[in-house]
Amino acid sequence: MSSYRSALADAERQGQAAFEAMEAWVNRPLDAPGVSGEVLEAHAKELRESRERIRALLRQEGVRDDIEAALARNETYHRSLGLSIRDLPDDDVG
Repeated sequence: MSSYRSALADAERQGQAAFEAMEAWVNRPLDAPGVSGEVLEAHAKELRESRERIRALLRQEGVRDDIEAALARNETYHRSLGLSIRDLPDDDVG
């Protein structure tokens, strides 16, 4: 497996795990125990980070169907949870 495919698979697993955790919280029964905001924010951060990792692969590897499909799936996760999709700057200028 090429290194970009391995990195892509890892980023997809990260995003899917975060999405599934947040979706489970959204769909929990009303009498289920609460989850702290810190835990939910950590899942949201993991989802955002996975998206940024996929976007970085797209910049590095160029347009590839598998990378674009992974990005589309990740953005669907964001939208289905009601999270905004905000682009971070490509270069960290400070």
